[in-house]
Parts: sequence; structure tokens; C-alpha cells
Amino acid sequence: MKEIEVVDDPERIKIIIEETRSKILHLLRFRDMTISELASILNKDISTIFRHIKKLEKAGFVRVTGERKLHNVPEKIYGRTARTFLLAPESYKKDEMIKKFSRRRMETVLIALESLGYKIKNKKELEDLLLELEEIPLKEIENLKMDLDWGALRRLMNIILFLKIDDEKLKKIREMVEKD
Repeated sequence: MKEIEVVDDPERIKIIIEETRSKILHLLRFRDMTISELASILNKDISTIFRHIKKLEKAGFVRVTGERKLHNVPEKIYGRTARTFLLAPESYKKDEMIKKFSRRRMETVLIALESLGYKIKNKKELEDLLLELEEIPLKEIENLKMDLDWGALRRLMNIILFLKIDDEKLKKIREMVEKD
């Protein structure tokens, strides 16, 4: 099993962010399981879990790790192909599903900011502004002619954003967010 896999293909991201498949991958972080175990935990029909597992398997997120027999009936055991899947849809044009994912991700970031003791005056407005700002470095790094790991790429994007953000937008962010 790989430690980290960066997923930047929008079609693969669509597969992994679907709610039931996301729950399946979450459960498989703890241990490998059979389809019937997953169906029981998720309170879903076995055929439903089977279809989701097959999509995850075809996309390379899960694989068969073994087999067990229950009452002489063989059942495959499935596990993840990576311990962590790092979703990076930023490098592609966004369709509606990816836009929803980006918005949910930004909502999570704002919740984390609040948990650190920051007060946000207008979440929706701040969310919209931050999603808009996220696009600034993307336009520039599309021309990058070298490979970078994900950490270096995020740092590069931050530096480009710092260099390109105008004072009014920065002031607006500071007005909407304050430390408790």
C-alpha cells in the first residue's frame, strides 16, 4: 500500500467524493473488509456496496487483499491502495461536482479557522472571496515547466497569491475575520 496518492484527475475525484464511496474508503482506513461487512456497517444493500466497490476498484482506490469463507462461500476482502488520498482538483477546469467539492472544502477550512479562535463575520462572503482568490495562482502555475511535489506546489501557489492579491481584498478578509 502506498503512503500517499495525489488524485488530480477530475473523473477519479468524482468517484472518490461520492458520499457512500467516501464512507467506504473511510471505513477501510481502519481495516480491510468484505462487502457484507461494509454493507452491514453502512446499513446498505450488499448489491449497492458491490457496485460502489467495483467503481472504487476500477478507479484504483481499492483492491482485493484476500479472501475468506463464510459457510463455505468465498468472499473477497478489500483494502485501500493508499493510506492517504490527497485530492487536488485545482489544476483542472471545474465542473459542477468539483465546484461543490471545492466549496465543501472551503467550508471545512472556515470551520477549522473558527476552531482556532477566529471569528468570521460573513461566512458566505468570505467563502466566495477565498474561492475566487484560489484561482489567481492557478492561472500562473498552468505554465509551470517542472514537476513539484504537492507541498512545494502549495507553497508556490501561496507565494504567487501573496504577490498578486491587492490591498483591498486583503483588507476585506481582515475585516471579515478577527481573532477572539
